[in-house]
Amino acid sequence: MSTHKEYALIAILATAAVVGIMPAFATSPADTTYSSQISPSTGSQQILPIVVSTDNDTYSRQSVVIVTGHVQNAIAGQAVTMKVSDPNGNVVEVRQLTLNSNGDFQDKINTASPLWTSGGVYTIYVQAGSQQGLLSTETQFTLPGGGQSSCTAQQLSATIGNEMYCIDYTINGGTVSGATLNAASKTLVVNIQANDDGQITLNIPRSVLDAKSGTSDSAFAVLIDGEQVQQFTETPSTDTRTITIPFQMASEKIEIIGTQIVPEFGPIAALVLAIAIISIIAVSAKTGLRFMPKY
Repeated sequence: MSTHKEYALIAILATAAVVGIMPAFATSPADTTYSSQISPSTGSQQILPIVVSTDNDTYSRQSVVIVTGHVQNAIAGQAVTMKVSDPNGNVVEVRQLTLNSNGDFQDKINTASPLWTSGGVYTIYVQAGSQQGLLSTETQFTLPGGGQSSCTAQQLSATIGNEMYCIDYTINGGTVSGATLNAASKTLVVNIQANDDGQITLNIPRSVLDAKSGTSDSAFAVLIDGEQVQQFTETPSTDTRTITIPFQMASEKIEIIGTQIVPEFGPIAALVLAIAIISIIAVSAKTGLRFMPKY
């Protein structure tokens, strides 16, 4: 195979890997369907369906969706890719699942994730590639609209547009009168009534607001009544960043500024890219495709 042909094949594989998991079916019919494209190299015309379903058609917030499926004539241990898109076509979940000896797979999805903000029909798309062909199927379910429907007394209700997010908090020396998220400035604004000197502690989900420098955490910028302050502490964890901010009596507005805010999908995009790269490497290993020209 010539060098030009090898590069052309690499380009085709890369494009197929990325396009194959991009959102493109937000308006598909609600019934479970399947399709198969048979590889020309096999000469087979047999259709090998994938079946996928959920345990219910409609879910509320804070629910767990149980996804089950089956790939006919599959190889045990074969990986399938599951992607979930919201009613707007945004990818909210990407996972690699492994088939058991019967060709079955199962997974659980938590709808409480802050990425699941839109009400409407969510689409689950499952794809499996093999030497026998490329198989794909999809199924759908519905969630009510509006980020989260309500917050507890121990949670701060922060809004962005028509969506609401709940953030755990404690405060002494004052009360919280409201909060908003600003997508343009990537800022969480907390309005308070400070009757005395005190402090507020916020347990902020990274999926709602985060601060990054490359792949590493960076510090939030904090303003109180428009003046930047340095006296605050942060405790990061895998999913959240806990920040404690002291304030003085009569303070009214606290602004926490980051670099990432909903509805950005940086982690999902990175996962999509990783799966695309893995797919290309797997194909090259099976076919002996070279990534560098042979001299």
